[in-house]
Amino acid sequence: MRKFDYYLFENFDPDCEADHPDNPRNFLNSSMDPVLSQIINCGGDSVELHTQQLQQLRNSGVLRLVNRRMMFDCPIFLREDAAVLSREVAVHASGLTDLLSRRMLDIANCCSKIKNGFSAQENLYHILCGMIFDGRFFAFLSRNGVVSTSRLHPSGLDYLVVIYEICSELDGFSRKLLCSYNRFANETCSLQSFGDSDGDRFDFYRFFRLLEQGKLSPAYQTAEHLWTQEQFQKSAFLSETAALVHTGHCAPGAMSLLEVFGYLKNGEICVPVYTPQHQDTIAEIENIVEQALGTAVAQTLFELSDTLPITSVVHGVRWTEIANELYHILFGTINQQLVDRKLVSEPQFFPGQGRYRKCIELYE
Repeated sequence: MRKFDYYLFENFDPDCEADHPDNPRNFLNSSMDPVLSQIINCGGDSVELHTQQLQQLRNSGVLRLVNRRMMFDCPIFLREDAAVLSREVAVHASGLTDLLSRRMLDIANCCSKIKNGFSAQENLYHILCGMIFDGRFFAFLSRNGVVSTSRLHPSGLDYLVVIYEICSELDGFSRKLLCSYNRFANETCSLQSFGDSDGDRFDFYRFFRLLEQGKLSPAYQTAEHLWTQEQFQKSAFLSETAALVHTGHCAPGAMSLLEVFGYLKNGEICVPVYTPQHQDTIAEIENIVEQALGTAVAQTLFELSDTLPITSVVHGVRWTEIANELYHILFGTINQQLVDRKLVSEPQFFPGQGRYRKCIELYE
């Protein structure tokens, strides 16, 4: 039997919808592995069509029925896809990184306007690799119809699903690329980390998700005690974080938690902070990236999502949804090349957690 990792890109509030019966987080897990394995092994034929699991998979956009044959309806990457995917992405990412490198002096000069106590390389790790490639540039591609960012399901929930077979051949794409944000955020403040997915990060996002599910491991014992003792709510805690940035002071319990999670050291903020006054500079960098890569990335994604001989393309999955995931693979590979060329800071490695760096972003 094959085993899979299930990834969700949600356009709904996970806190508000945690108990929704059709929330895919409640059923897209290892219990579906035998079903997907059967579909792959039999080519979608001879599958019992009326089981509850198949209905859930169809309602969630993982599968669709075509002439009594089950076909995949979301991007899925199997062991058989790894070789061609690796070859094609590496070639295109190298060429795109070359294009971007020609503008790195302009980008670095622009980034030097941000005076937050951290080097241009570390700021560019967060701004270029994270905020732009996994934010502003992605929005640019979405506005131009190159990638899908939304899919409304019969449940009324809006999300995309991506599935990877768990195997060494695909680990480099599913777990080790620098393309993953964890954000503990509201409309005013975000405690965030950016890096790969090769483990369970010790950060606020993971802590809060596990706390909701009642699945906190012993590693979070101190954090859980502080959170419970102070009776914090998410919004109130983020307000305390914003107050610390603005005034240098906040509730002692909040400071203790921020220190536990590595945002403070000896009572001082020890990660980069980005405020609204930095947004014009970030927009300037984004404009340079669009000029350098916009057309080339769009053309690359169209070609790969339409012609690449991989499972998702063969099954007729929407090309813009395939392009969404291929973009993440592509920019994650570009980010690694930027690290290798020492154009941005290298992420820190934490055993069992993967590679990432943390920062704080304020929106007002």
